[in-house]
Amino acid sequence: MRYGILASAVGLAIALVVLLPASGPLAAQGQRSAGATKAWSGKTAWGDPDLQGKWETAETATPMERPKEYANKEFLTDQEVAARIDAFRKRRAAVANPDDDTPFPEIKKAAEKSHEKGIRGEEYNKFWVDAPEAKIKPWNRTSLIVDPPDGRMPPFTPEMIKWIEAGEAVRYNRGEADTWEDRNINERCIENSFTRIGGERQILQAPGNVAFIVHHLNANAPFIIPLDGRPKQSDSVRTWMGIARGRWDGPTLVVETTNINGKQNGGPILASRTPYQRFLGAGDTLKITERFTRVDADTIEYRYTVDDPKTYVRPYTVLRPLTKADDNLLMPENACHEGNYGIVGQLSAGRADEEYALKASRGEQSERKAQFEEMKRRTEEWVRSRK
Repeated sequence: MRYGILASAVGLAIALVVLLPASGPLAAQGQRSAGATKAWSGKTAWGDPDLQGKWETAETATPMERPKEYANKEFLTDQEVAARIDAFRKRRAAVANPDDDTPFPEIKKAAEKSHEKGIRGEEYNKFWVDAPEAKIKPWNRTSLIVDPPDGRMPPFTPEMIKWIEAGEAVRYNRGEADTWEDRNINERCIENSFTRIGGERQILQAPGNVAFIVHHLNANAPFIIPLDGRPKQSDSVRTWMGIARGRWDGPTLVVETTNINGKQNGGPILASRTPYQRFLGAGDTLKITERFTRVDADTIEYRYTVDDPKTYVRPYTVLRPLTKADDNLLMPENACHEGNYGIVGQLSAGRADEEYALKASRGEQSERKAQFEEMKRRTEEWVRSRK
């Protein structure tokens, strides 16, 4: 990783700081119950709600999707929250001891696969892992997804199921790294439209504009979002990050991003990933709507809605808190590896033993089969309900 914020980001930050008069006094509203939305009275000198500062995505120990055993239960009791946090800390402690040379449980499990024996689990141990004590913000929701009401990802569209199925068929006689196009776009050092979601961020405000500097994935440039109501470019103008426009809805900053190009998916390999971590769709019909509401001096209630009719049968919304970070928090450039030699290594490894590469690819495909069948079942169930 290269260190040092890009000159463009530094220039923007300096320019905005020069433009920013001192903000009004902070007036924290105190702690709120999970899911509540209270206005925070802190304002900028020109009257907008004050979101400025460095913010971290809070660790709540809450899963993205609601565990099936909770069914329609949206909130946990205080005792259940405490038990969840305790279990989370124990899981972290199990991998935090640098003197323990055993592999991580998930690596050990992978090493048990026939196509991974003697390879996976032999390369790293816990000595190389920095796992500091997590600062956990109690959060009594059973899932980060708050819509649909069941707290789970909506089914994929029949069109997306066919796309995944076709990709799996193509991959049967291929390795996972026959060409650089087999690897997902993050491995190829390409920013995508989901870069702003997650990670640490600095928010800068000036009259008519807000800017985000994000420390996440390959992000290395600021996102500058106008708030003056200007129209977007033609629908034919499309970019990797999309085109964002913002507005104030009372105390809430609303940012809508559209005009995303149709190259967002990372290839069929992503069928093996959890869908909220890696976007499966092309992106040409995708709209991301983010909402930032500062509820006290140290918390922003952050929610985002993903609406892509080509990929999901309905939109879904995620709600999670952002917590105020120390102003001295370092945010070095989170750039991709110099020269992208990771791709060179991946492709070289695939060529070193073509027979093994094909065997491993089929093994991974076999592992994905159960997940894909579950995806397919949910889509078919949705189709039947529509009829």
